[in-house]
Amino acid sequence: MNTIRKAGGLALLAVVGLALFVAAAGMSRAQERISVMAEGPAAFHPWPLRATLGGPTDRYPHNVLGSIPGFGELFVEAEICRDCPEPRRVAHLTLPEFRVFEDVAPRFWDVTGDGRPEIVLVESDAQLGARLTVWALRPRGAQAGHLIRRLAATEFIGTRFRWLAPVGVADFTGDGQLEIAYVETPHLGRTLRLVRRQSDRLIEIASHRGVTNHRIGDPFIAGGLRDCGAGPEIILARADWSRAVALQLQGDRFAEADLGRIDRPEGLAAHLNCPP
Repeated sequence: MNTIRKAGGLALLAVVGLALFVAAAGMSRAQERISVMAEGPAAFHPWPLRATLGGPTDRYPHNVLGSIPGFGELFVEAEICRDCPEPRRVAHLTLPEFRVFEDVAPRFWDVTGDGRPEIVLVESDAQLGARLTVWALRPRGAQAGHLIRRLAATEFIGTRFRWLAPVGVADFTGDGQLEIAYVETPHLGRTLRLVRRQSDRLIEIASHRGVTNHRIGDPFIAGGLRDCGAGPEIILARADWSRAVALQLQGDRFAEADLGRIDRPEGLAAHLNCPP
């Protein structure tokens, strides 16, 4: 079977094309963008069509992603109505000066299970380090306010220059609800965490130590999810990057299976394929 693209029976909206870091000749630093697009048009409104990180900044000099800087702004192009004078709008969010988006690109993931894509990003604080955040468009008919809002978030890790690397979203427990997997401090603690949304919080339901999906300076996050017929598996590397492992939730613990050697971080992607 192919790498999973579904969770809870609902098709996840994958990013169309590769996340793109633009640094073209003659382009000023203020014009650099990271942008992704979702498929559309869609049946639900408002619907995010494109998410872009902007406002590159060095105000949080962690540099964990190598050539990718922190970003202070998020732009979301959204379809807000049909057969109306202005069916599309661009929502613009500016973080406080002590916060940045410290990520490779926005992700269109259905976190709530309603078939509508939310936007998942790593947000870092100058003193408290990183947290995982989920952003959503304001529901149709809601009271006036910003078009985009923070739907839920984990707690900050609690220490400056501590980061996390998202993995994916799926129904890992088999109960019809969706969970998000990420690796907290992939260079230090190397702990896989599985969280589920409860109101405006992302609450941990399971964890597993000794795995990673990122090396300092890499402008990408390795590994991901697959489903070979027995439910979603999380594909990560051992702490020393010597071997790939598949982790599957069994009860409240992860079972770990060895998948073989990996020659380099990019090589972890080969293990996203199911065995013949």
